[in-house]
Amino acid sequence: MAKSRDNIVMQGASGTVGKMLVFRQRGDQTVIARRPKKSANAKPPTTKQLEVQSRFMDASLYARTAIQDPDMKAAYQAKANINQTAYNVAFKDFFTAPVIRRWDDSGYKGNAVDQITLMVKDVMAVVKIEVRILDQNDAVIETGLAQDMDGIGVSWMYQIQQDNPDFLQAKYLVTLTDTPGHQYAYELKYGDK
Repeated sequence: MAKSRDNIVMQGASGTVGKMLVFRQRGDQTVIARRPKKSANAKPPTTKQLEVQSRFMDASLYARTAIQDPDMKAAYQAKANINQTAYNVAFKDFFTAPVIRRWDDSGYKGNAVDQITLMVKDVMAVVKIEVRILDQNDAVIETGLAQDMDGIGVSWMYQIQQDNPDFLQAKYLVTLTDTPGHQYAYELKYGDK
């Protein structure tokens, strides 16, 4: 794939040239690509390829639906760079799992009202975080929702609800819910960073 910059002849070109090249406009750039080929002798797709195709279809349907809502479209467009559309960002948001960037349980000393803080990263935003604290035998000690501290889904705080004298053996099951509604579970132990 080639990109044309400051070329008076190619500026704004789009469509197919002969049966070899395709010109596309992406933001302020003209993209030149080889024309896609369909082979009559192509192998049937593997199970994994079919799964990926299905995820792409789901991402496409999500992105199309998301940009029908003017508020969602504006939010996705605000995250887009110059060569992206709101659709592109919504598509990527569907595919990209949020991650825990910082986990700080140093304020947790086994007492109710202690706090655990965390920072998360996602394409759009994490909309909900559930924290489940387990003992060394995986029995649930408590479950609750973290509070969004910055209002944009990046900095979160979970306030401990119950005393736990064995807090040094604590395990956490943290479930992040992103804008498309996917849930991702992460397991952590006391003292993990």
